[in-house]
Amino acid sequence: MKLQFLLLATILTAGSYAQKKDTIFLRRHFTRTPETEYFAIYIDTGQHIKKQLTKFTFSEFDSATYFDELAELQPVQKQNIPSGFPKKWIALYRLKGKYYLYSPSDYGNHYRFEITDSTTIDYTMEGPEPSRLEKIYTASSNRLTIQRENKWWPKQVQIELIDTARGIAVFTYGFPNANKKPERRLLVDANKVHFFPAVVNHGTSKTFEYDFDKINFEALLKRKKQAHVNQPRR
Repeated sequence: MKLQFLLLATILTAGSYAQKKDTIFLRRHFTRTPETEYFAIYIDTGQHIKKQLTKFTFSEFDSATYFDELAELQPVQKQNIPSGFPKKWIALYRLKGKYYLYSPSDYGNHYRFEITDSTTIDYTMEGPEPSRLEKIYTASSNRLTIQRENKWWPKQVQIELIDTARGIAVFTYGFPNANKKPERRLLVDANKVHFFPAVVNHGTSKTFEYDFDKINFEALLKRKKQAHVNQPRR
């Protein structure tokens, strides 16, 4: 039994520098039988977790699968990407009217998106998956449309910044020439994660992911367009 508690203490210490007396817990569970299990979902405002969430490095396995997929997309060519437009993004969530980063129980559920000079990379449960850049259209300094080629994901991605100060954008993944409803995600510029706290899902084993509030993307985009219309002219 002592060994079980020592193991639990080690896991909790390693997994969270932020669980202090004033930590805000969203959910918590602890059992001793048949084995010691613990998980907690809490809000973390520290920088340690944000550094983890903004890593875009490849493991050895990631590198192997990425370059195998990239080989099937050859030839790739460099494209002109607007200078200053964010290149690295991570998923952003909403809870009770506020925005949060999220450190999931299974890190494969941590979605990231990267734009290089010749590809886009979607970081998913399958690892980093490349797409070949075909064309990039710039409607404005806040909206970018990417046409890309791949074998697994929508061929078009539209990125529309709705909050430039905090780097928040709506990503719309379309299916040209297909009768499928576009998928939308909320992402944030990886260089601006300091504006947001993180919800951390941590425990002795993998568990269900936290359910955030459903986002009304139409309302977000409409509000952004209305704010643009109401801006005073110079």
